[in-house]
Parts: sequence; C-alpha cells; structure tokens
Amino acid sequence: MSENKLDIRVYPLDAPQGSTKAFASAAFDDTVAIRGIRVVESEKGLFVTMPQSRDRKTNEYHDTAFPVNGDLRREMNRAVLEEYDRISALAPDQRSYGKPDTEPANAKNAADVKIDIRVFPLNEPQGSTKAFANVTIDDTIAIRGVRVVESEKGLFAAMPQSQDRDGKYHDIAFPINGELRKAITKAVLDEYSGAEKTNCKSLADSLRQGAERAAENTAVSRDPSAKSRTEIMG
Repeated sequence: MSENKLDIRVYPLDAPQGSTKAFASAAFDDTVAIRGIRVVESEKGLFVTMPQSRDRKTNEYHDTAFPVNGDLRREMNRAVLEEYDRISALAPDQRSYGKPDTEPANAKNAADVKIDIRVFPLNEPQGSTKAFANVTIDDTIAIRGVRVVESEKGLFAAMPQSQDRDGKYHDIAFPINGELRKAITKAVLDEYSGAEKTNCKSLADSLRQGAERAAENTAVSRDPSAKSRTEIMG
C-alpha cells in the first residue's frame, strides 16, 4: 500500500458506451487530478483504463496521464473498481457527486512540488501550437501532451484536453490549485525557451559550417594547380 492520498469519483453510465460502464476521476495527494478514467467490461471482468490519445503518425494510442509508480496505479485501479461497485449499487437519485476541493487545506506549496519537464519543439508548428511537453509531478503522475501555445498575449501552456458531447473542452489532467498550475506553466515555458535557443544555435552552427565547406570547395575549384577529374582519368 502506498502512502499517496487518493480521492476517487466514479460516474456510472445509465446507457453504457460500448464496453465502457463508467467514467472516473482521481485526485492524487491534493496536488493533481486526472479525468476521463474509464471502467471497462471485458470477458475477464471489469478493468480500469487511463485517458488516451492517438498518435497521428503511428495511429497508436497512448495514455495521456497516469501514475508513474506501478503500485500506485494498482492501488488506484482497485479504488476505482471498489467505488464503482459501491455507487452502482445505489439508486440514481441517491448518488452524490461532490466536486474536488480546489484549495485543499493540506495541499503542498508549489515550491515544494518536484516538476520534471521535457519539451519537444515542432519544426512546423500545428496552428498556434509551437511545442508539446511531458510533465512529471513529484515522481508520481505523468502528463503527456501538454501544449505550448502562442496567442496574441504571448505563450502559455495548455493541459491536454478532451471534447464532450456539447462541444466543450475540458482538461484531462491538471494541477488542483492555481499556484501549482502557474509553477508548471513557468517551468514548461522556461524549458521551451531553452530548447528554442539550443535549436537556433544548432541551426546557426549548421549554416556556418555549410558556408565554410562551400567556401573551401570554391577555393579548391579555383586553384590552378588542382587537376580536374577528366585530366586525372586521361
């Protein structure tokens, strides 16, 4: 059993969507929350899947947000299925769905949360999206598909989102409190700025090296002592 605090909410579907019996959300340590977790029925029974996104290049699906630690993931799966069994046994009018506390009393200060960032700038921006980023919080939760977006007011970091039936977008995974969201945004943009500077330097170095090689080739071709390939073969 891990020492992580889990807050699980399960929402059974009155009309199951294919094999999906319910959706769930999970909050970890009053720090970060994940929505769009699914309770799925298979021939072997019920199991839990994390929210996923499709890779446009490979057409494969990957978890968008998930516990990094295997023990925590198993604990979360167990808690989701137990909550599904509990709330499914209640009549619909007896079910209550409280919203997670966005300012929990025991929430960590943003400065005390470990944030690991990896940014992948796009050679060809996709609309206003300049880069994608992966974020790992406290070595506990990984969030993939964070976007660096350019707007009229400047750059900002957008959490991965999903679209509901009404066409509205909702964050799939997100920091629970505003201070941590600001800290993650700053960390992502700082890492993006550093990656852009590195890319610009690499491009400048490549252009400089290319110019030097071109100059060397031009100098050799103008050297009267240099024999042409035809002269050598003749």
